[in-house]
Amino acid sequence: MIQVLDIDFGRRRVRTGTSGLVLLCVAVLLLLACGARLWHAYAENDRVQAQLDAARHRTFAQRHAVTPAPTPAARLAEKQSLSVLRELTVPWQDLFSIVEDYPDHDVALIGIDQNPAQSQIRITAEAKNIDAMIAYLKYLQTSVLLREAVLNDHLVESNVPGKPVRFQVTAVWRKS
Repeated sequence: MIQVLDIDFGRRRVRTGTSGLVLLCVAVLLLLACGARLWHAYAENDRVQAQLDAARHRTFAQRHAVTPAPTPAARLAEKQSLSVLRELTVPWQDLFSIVEDYPDHDVALIGIDQNPAQSQIRITAEAKNIDAMIAYLKYLQTSVLLREAVLNDHLVESNVPGKPVRFQVTAVWRKS
């Protein structure tokens, strides 16, 4: 059997109690208080962020101070001082010991020129014969301090007794 439904659209609804309205008002007040607190927190965060950005800008400006472009006289002085420094840092003792301490005594050292900018020395020497010259060149090439020892020029002096060989070797020293 079917039960009959009684639908009354005109009946009065139940009124909300005063305790519910009070609770709703308190919740709305708390929501407004939290919103105000959040707005103040965002404002404080923006203020602190602006202070931090200003401090970063000041320290960046202090660290990266603009230096004026060097004058031509200052550039010339720097270039000259670097040239003097390169000449002072040439390892002369080690270079002389390598060039002069050749175990065979069939090569005579005539002169040494330098080019500190390219870390080069030019050795002018005279050997007893071509074989002695090649042996001396191989000795320089096996040196620890020198690299790229290359024979630039040689001349067999046929008008001198014994026909010695005058030659030039260019070598680059290793920077330590």
